[in-house]
Amino acid sequence: MEKLFLLLIILIFPFFLSANDKEIHKVAVVKNWEPYYFVNENGKPGGYAIELFEKVAKSIDLKYEYIIVDDFDEVFKLFEEKKADIIPNIGITQSRENLFLFTQETDSFFINIYKKANATYKNIKDLKDKKIGVVKRNICNKLINKDLTNQKIYFKHFEDMLTALKMDKIDAFCSPKPLIDYELKNSLIVPFSKSIKEIKRGIGVSKAQFHLLPKFNEAITQVKLNGEYKKIYEKWFGKESFIQLSKSETIFVIITFFGVSLTTLIVIFYFLSKKRWLITKDILQEEIKNKTNILKIQNQRLKTIHRKLKERTYKDGLTNIYNRKFFNEKLNELLSLYKRYEDKFSFLIFDIDDFKAINDTYGHAAGDKVLIDLTSLVSSHIRANDYFFRVGGEEFVVLLSQTSFQEAQEVAQKIRIIIEKELNCIKNRKVTVSIGLTEVNEKDDIETIYKRADILLYKAKNRGKNRVVIK
Repeated sequence: MEKLFLLLIILIFPFFLSANDKEIHKVAVVKNWEPYYFVNENGKPGGYAIELFEKVAKSIDLKYEYIIVDDFDEVFKLFEEKKADIIPNIGITQSRENLFLFTQETDSFFINIYKKANATYKNIKDLKDKKIGVVKRNICNKLINKDLTNQKIYFKHFEDMLTALKMDKIDAFCSPKPLIDYELKNSLIVPFSKSIKEIKRGIGVSKAQFHLLPKFNEAITQVKLNGEYKKIYEKWFGKESFIQLSKSETIFVIITFFGVSLTTLIVIFYFLSKKRWLITKDILQEEIKNKTNILKIQNQRLKTIHRKLKERTYKDGLTNIYNRKFFNEKLNELLSLYKRYEDKFSFLIFDIDDFKAINDTYGHAAGDKVLIDLTSLVSSHIRANDYFFRVGGEEFVVLLSQTSFQEAQEVAQKIRIIIEKELNCIKNRKVTVSIGLTEVNEKDDIETIYKRADILLYKAKNRGKNRVVIK
């Protein structure tokens, strides 16, 4: 009798799954949050997040209906009351992860401070006596320095902040870059020169609907592979950077996907076509165990691919060393470690002397070769736990972690000397660099340590180039 019962479970299980997939899921949408969400004159949702979600939902045959709300306060309330299942493409933050689950990263955006073009303040510290606009329940609330809490003016929507700034009711405001870029039509309102944080985005799913995550992740990967994601992204944001798969990674993911599908079909066919009707409990458990192990292996491989994709977004395309995006993250991380554990590090910045003259005289191909050979040479003479970045055209930064300042000075001189002596990629011309070197202190943030090192670099230039200036 027990064997017959197990057989019935196996036969009905696919039909149960099919019926369960017909559930209509509630999708929360903010009606005025362009270019991510909006509602057109016909009452239909649109925007980047909606278009991407509908493409993903269609590929997994998801049944859903929209719940249109005024702002994110209502969205979060719906999730708290278990009246919503999904929110398309939203910023991933720790507080939101407590409320719902997230798919793999779909894209990212920067948080900026905006001001009037004629305003003289340049960074957050200059805003200490100013009124700063923020939207309720937005990530900006946590990013704005605690010392400025009394100066925060809260708004329901980012458009209200834009109007308030134009009317001089506030001095600046904090907002996600895509929202403001989509709205701004002139240069009267401008962002600070440096963004304050990069936020990753993904599709949010109610914890009660956790079974949707693997389907969403698989569908998002396929949308990226077949080029549909690129078309959607460029339609709303133009030709900016997004995650792409290399040819070898694409082949691997496709093989993995079809391998899992084929294995699943074989298991189902095995049970449905088996002539022996009595199946023991031990056999069933063994099949379940094997299937679980296969899925674990495939999941681990997909995680490896996602890690490699993330690494690729941090590399400079020409020199293959870290780029400015990763520089901002790593510098912020080292500053946090210093303030928490007093782990000191040194900041070394240098650029190539008279690089414009090299390009003008020998051509840009020669200039590119100088950059490539220089990065290769420097990389071979620094430690594995140091970080080397290309932060501008011919400008580079080395972060020397867990290094005394005396040792850092020796490294700086070593870099300067080996470049002068060993970088011989242009016949009959020496290539030299000027270097600024400083050490972190307790008052430093990203801007202060960068500015201090940059000033030292220009002092090296003004003192005759091909030298190290320290402080």
